[in-house]
Amino acid sequence: MNSKLLYLLLTLAFLCSACEKELDFKGVEQETENDIIINAVAVVGKPFKVLVSHAFQVGKTPTLTYNDYQSSVFFDDDVSTDYQSMAYYKKTAILDAEVQAVVNGSQTYNLTLAADSLGFVCNYIPQVNDHIVVKASYHKMDWSQGTEVGMQEATAETTVPAQPKIEVVKHEVLGDNPYKVMNNLTYDTDTIMRITCRITDTAENQYYRLRVRGVISDRPDILIDGWYRLENTEDRTRYLMQDIFFSDDELFMDNRLNTNFGGWPAFFSNIFDDTLMKGNDYSFVVDSPKPILQVTSYEMGDMRPNSVWVAPQVMVELQAISPEFYRFLKSVELYRVSTSDAFSEPVQIVSNVKEGWGILGALSYQRVIIPYD
Repeated sequence: MNSKLLYLLLTLAFLCSACEKELDFKGVEQETENDIIINAVAVVGKPFKVLVSHAFQVGKTPTLTYNDYQSSVFFDDDVSTDYQSMAYYKKTAILDAEVQAVVNGSQTYNLTLAADSLGFVCNYIPQVNDHIVVKASYHKMDWSQGTEVGMQEATAETTVPAQPKIEVVKHEVLGDNPYKVMNNLTYDTDTIMRITCRITDTAENQYYRLRVRGVISDRPDILIDGWYRLENTEDRTRYLMQDIFFSDDELFMDNRLNTNFGGWPAFFSNIFDDTLMKGNDYSFVVDSPKPILQVTSYEMGDMRPNSVWVAPQVMVELQAISPEFYRFLKSVELYRVSTSDAFSEPVQIVSNVKEGWGILGALSYQRVIIPYD
């Protein structure tokens, strides 16, 4: 009897180990008194920007308020971060830092504080296969004594991955929306777009993030010579705020995410590796609820009868992300779901910053825009 039980337990252990891919989520193991945080994502074709801020001990962090979250939701197309709280960053930023980027070991860029004080910028535009090293330093002061504690410096590095390849094979608009109420979010639409996509796996050990977003644009009229006209105005783009899509494909399955978060279903992640692809093409289906225009009272003051509302679209974007950025995003997902579970083990957010904290990642992307017919 005991031998049969032992055999059963060994078999079960083998099956469990064979079904899941283990991923090391340990961050940079370091003993450092430095309080520098470096946060940056090098995006192919986009100006390079670095955020440098202070790290705080638990209990001493500046308060993150509801208004901070509100100001972080903006109608912009930032392929690296969707909801970065700039209001919170202003409270913690190191504005007198010295920031430098070394590209491919030969080109050096000295970054300067942006005009809006939201990060450090330069004229470097990341390209595929660029190897980037970022160094940030500042003179730490003991303001109670009026003396300098010393120079603090942190570094991080990353390599920009090759551009991914995604193709929209088929799309269809369906009038029956099964996602009207999902995870405490309400989609006030009877329409979804069902999209069949195909990824071409271009490299070994590739890491991806898929974004499927509803898009609405308008072209507002402005006052010109006493008349409200559409001349010289550009489309204002509004992305569906939740940025959530649905699929039952195993590509998006993560058994560690055992509860829903922010509208995403439990066990679902749009961040994945190429384990299922194995260097081949891979097809899957996703559903995206049709975006409904939601105009704030502030924007109502700018609306005029001549404003043109552009038909809704869906943006499908596949990102190839660097390994350290993948591990960072996965650790953030695990952290979010673990905070609601009193029995879960603490999750350490992955960092690749030496003598400091934060993340320096990189990504390239391909985007397809699909209009509603």
